[in-house]
Amino acid sequence: MTFMIWMYDISADLQKFYDDHVRLGVDRRKDLANKRDLNLERLYGGLDDLQAETGLARPHPYTWYNQGSYAMHTLNQDPAGDNDFDIDVGLIFNKEDLPSDPLAARQRMADALSKRCTNFTQEPTAKKNAVRVAYADGYHIDFAVYRTHTDILGIKHTEHASTTWKPRDPMAINTWFTKCVNDKSPKALPVLGYYPKVKEGQFRRIVRFLKWFARSRPSWSLPGGLIISALVAEVYVSDDDRDDWALFETINALAVRLNSNTQVFNPVSGTEFTESDEIHNQVKRLKTQVNMAVSKLSPLFNQAGCTHAKARSAWDWVFNHPFWADQQKVVKAAFEDAGQALALPYYLKIKCELASKQGGATYRAYPSGSGVLQKNVHLKFSITETNVPQPYLINWEVKNSGDEASEEDALSHATGPGSDNVHWTSTAYKGNHQMICKIIRDGKVLAQAIHIVRIAPGKWWRR
Repeated sequence: MTFMIWMYDISADLQKFYDDHVRLGVDRRKDLANKRDLNLERLYGGLDDLQAETGLARPHPYTWYNQGSYAMHTLNQDPAGDNDFDIDVGLIFNKEDLPSDPLAARQRMADALSKRCTNFTQEPTAKKNAVRVAYADGYHIDFAVYRTHTDILGIKHTEHASTTWKPRDPMAINTWFTKCVNDKSPKALPVLGYYPKVKEGQFRRIVRFLKWFARSRPSWSLPGGLIISALVAEVYVSDDDRDDWALFETINALAVRLNSNTQVFNPVSGTEFTESDEIHNQVKRLKTQVNMAVSKLSPLFNQAGCTHAKARSAWDWVFNHPFWADQQKVVKAAFEDAGQALALPYYLKIKCELASKQGGATYRAYPSGSGVLQKNVHLKFSITETNVPQPYLINWEVKNSGDEASEEDALSHATGPGSDNVHWTSTAYKGNHQMICKIIRDGKVLAQAIHIVRIAPGKWWRR
């Protein structure tokens, strides 16, 4: 044990939580692999379609690699249950098989995917570092584009299509992470007859627990998996006997690290993630929350007073999941949520549809809270049915939640009473948000409808 002080042992509960609720599991992992393979087939077919249309060669990548959390085996179940999973794939081309302009190379992949991808939440889009395919049920796949060539000295070069062609090994992050798991986790010493009590790969489990923590509240906008992994690699405290000890000590060390410095660097290239104001703000918010976590876990060290229930309650704040909460708390929360509805004399129904631009043609309906949308999707809200007799006025009100909207002073706004049966807006801030439509007469609300919109993290961007 790292320090010879007492902490309530919740390691058995933590292992069950990890197995049942954190790890992706074989079935989900296979499902993601099937989606990846299906979209690779769509890409190849779309490139063939472009070649047939233009009469110009549109070669396929000569190989591809899994990247990101899927490749690192740190992809968790979605804490919100919204299937907000991302799959990263690196497409490797010969240099002569791609346009010389990196944006044109990414756009070719987007155009190819668009040939075979229909009825998606958003058309395949060439973003800064990858081409994204977003599924209606929350999944998205990012295809990064690479080119390779061999120079006159026989040295092979690999470049990534970003804002420019940047030298990058598509497997470097995965190689780095695997080394961290192997080098930093507790190890058996069979020659000495020593075997840790914890399972192999503790470092990976601690990363997964902290990734879960960072996504445990829809309102939080905290750093993504690579930044979490880089920070854990800096501060990880191993424990041969208990994962809960290692997790607490790592959280505590992370708080100390971030209280001292909120800069974070890419562990492979050395470039600074936090040069971006958006990323730096996410790291600052993480600092606030890990300090709170250290405080919330303090009851674990009260040897005289900590019970199993109190220990579970402390970890419940960290993970924010019904597994840790007592049943009365869960039932009470459900009851309070159910009580939000207003008793009004008339009814009102609204619908939401998705469009690629404001005022443009819609391509899909979006039922309330039905999936996680990417940012920069345009939303058309319409009244479909009401029994309120004329005359009346209509008020459209947006209620946003979360760190991003709060920092932009955009938690709520409304049209004011008017006659518009249709209202346009777009997705801009991570979190769960509400569109509230009210029918009003003489200052009184006669009918009301609420539509939930769930928005994924990521940078807001313009085409």
